[in-house]
Amino acid sequence: MKTTILKSPAKINLTLKVLNYDQILMKHKISSKVYLLKLSDTIIVLKSKNLSIKYYINKKKITVQNDIIKKTIIYFDKKYGTSSKFEISINKIIPIGYGLGGGSSNSASILKFLYNFHNIDNKNFYIDAPNIGSDVLIFKDNYPKVIDGLNKFKKINTKKPRWRKIFLLIPSKKNITKKIFDIYKKNKNTMMTKTFSQNDLVYSSMMFNEEFQNLYNFIKTQKDKFKVNGMSGSGSSIFFTFKSNIAEKSLINDIKSKYPLVRIEKSYYFS
Repeated sequence: MKTTILKSPAKINLTLKVLNYDQILMKHKISSKVYLLKLSDTIIVLKSKNLSIKYYINKKKITVQNDIIKKTIIYFDKKYGTSSKFEISINKIIPIGYGLGGGSSNSASILKFLYNFHNIDNKNFYIDAPNIGSDVLIFKDNYPKVIDGLNKFKKINTKKPRWRKIFLLIPSKKNITKKIFDIYKKNKNTMMTKTFSQNDLVYSSMMFNEEFQNLYNFIKTQKDKFKVNGMSGSGSSIFFTFKSNIAEKSLINDIKSKYPLVRIEKSYYFS
């Protein structure tokens, strides 16, 4: 087997509405419009005598809790009776823990690779992906989608969005998804949770993460410069696209000056 290189894209939630809590699955149901970005992790796969999974950021090895790639392979081998022994290296470009779906995307990339390697029908993806993680199904392909509930989605048959280039702001402090949903659950009937139409979890993120709160409030004051803007997933990443190149240059410089610890990423949607 030759070296296989997989690209694993990020996602953003253009909208996110929390519907209700599923007592059986113990997860919140959401409705969300999702786009995938060209910002991607790179996964390198080599056949090996043993399973080895290593993660890197800027060529430096890191430790990842709750390794979803390992979980994916264990699930796959148990279900299909296969033996998947690979040396897998993941170069993490997508910020970890910021609502951009990097882990779920990694899982989807490996799952599709395993179908191909073991000659198993990839139509099983629709069944297997939800059993591994609630967001894995999003990464079946690069089309924009609307998620409706748990493990249900439909492709958006629409013209290309009004934007192509998109900026991501990555605060130095991450959000913790469980805590964000816990805060939402406690405050969901307040007026504040309903004032942010783009993402129901924004207020929870502001309560949990002061750095995010300051950054988000600043971005709100600049909203006349954007075509679209908002928070992705449970945060704490913020995305926006500009109406003009002049507005882009001045505001990016302003953000760098006001918030030196905030990482700025530029990407594009899949066209």
